[in-house]
Amino acid sequence: MDRLYDVAILGAGVAGLTTAYRLRGRDIVVVEAAGHIGGRTLSKRFDDGSWANYAAQYVSSDKVKVIELADELGLALVPSGYHSDELRGNRGSAAEQAEIDRWVARLEAEMANPRPPSAPELDGISVAAWLGDAPEHVHAFFERWCGQLIFASTIETSLFGLMLLWGDQRTSAFTAEPVPRSNRGDTVFAGGTNTFTDALAKASGAELRSGESVTRVLREGEGWAVISRGPAGERTIRARQVVCALPAPVALAVIEGLPPAKVLALGAIRYGRNVATPIAVLPAGGRGTVAPSAPSRPGAVYNTNGFVLKTPGDIARDGGCYHSYVHDVHARVIWDDNVESIQSGALRAFAAQFPELAGRVHWIGFQRWEHALAQYRPGRQALQDDLEASLEGLHFCGDYVITANMDGAARSGEAAAAKVLASL
Repeated sequence: MDRLYDVAILGAGVAGLTTAYRLRGRDIVVVEAAGHIGGRTLSKRFDDGSWANYAAQYVSSDKVKVIELADELGLALVPSGYHSDELRGNRGSAAEQAEIDRWVARLEAEMANPRPPSAPELDGISVAAWLGDAPEHVHAFFERWCGQLIFASTIETSLFGLMLLWGDQRTSAFTAEPVPRSNRGDTVFAGGTNTFTDALAKASGAELRSGESVTRVLREGEGWAVISRGPAGERTIRARQVVCALPAPVALAVIEGLPPAKVLALGAIRYGRNVATPIAVLPAGGRGTVAPSAPSRPGAVYNTNGFVLKTPGDIARDGGCYHSYVHDVHARVIWDDNVESIQSGALRAFAAQFPELAGRVHWIGFQRWEHALAQYRPGRQALQDDLEASLEGLHFCGDYVITANMDGAARSGEAAAAKVLASL
């Protein structure tokens, strides 16, 4: 008789691995399509102890669930050396700044007035519509903020979504609702964010199958059958319960027999894309070996964060890595270009900003993230109950279920684990 697992977890990102960790001691298998575990926590460590992150890295003080798990696992969090405010960019001239500040005051007034997240005036309106006939530079300021933090345009982001991620609040859209915080300030994982998911996976004791894509999930008797395909061909995993930590579009494509409400909810989730090109430089006096190796598009944008995100410390003196990426609207332009062209474009952008460091670049990474961040589109909050709902031993988690960040993913994984334990 085929082996029957207690739980099959689909996806080995923060959500899926948090679920596995909280279910440790059970008979669990985790299936991951990528060749690595950890999803967007993917990192690379260098021999000198420095590291590069390809995506998730910033643990702000409100990410208390991630911090709690890091402490349980004995992981080191170190001061980040930057704050997400740096991603907003300059507010322009004094007159332009004054006008932006007036709109920020309006936003903060909305945040001081708690209402249901699905309220039409919050969830049913885009940021662009809320701004209305505001001056162009005001629209541009909020466009940049939404692009950097949510990988979406103001026409794709609800007012509630902007409120949820604005300023220091993040975990709540309303300043009248206190947000628990760590007393450590803003941090990053020493050694790279993958140390977090690696530790979760190891501590979970789960069987891990990376490089296997889930192609079908269907009800079978009192349990579930998960059909996956990998280097060894197709195989079937049978489990009493399933936790789906796949991106919403993937979940919708592979799970059979979903009820209409769940289909509608999953189908409403859209993701912003991201192209990551982390750039590592040697300490002062070092000579790098990386130079542009291919043509890149004239006028295309190859870095949208201004290189403000980097590993802690004095990189000019000691070396380190700049976390470079291109978010959605610009990523679409270069998405299908070859790797060498995109890396060359990123390197040229880096050299233009840091000519004194250009000759010390010794490595540049590359990763396309098709499902980078789940966007807060208008109407999403009205579907929240259906997004979170379980279906006869099938549970859902991921950064689209609660909030679109590491902490939301971890909290959704814990919630899924609690549902599993209540059902087994």
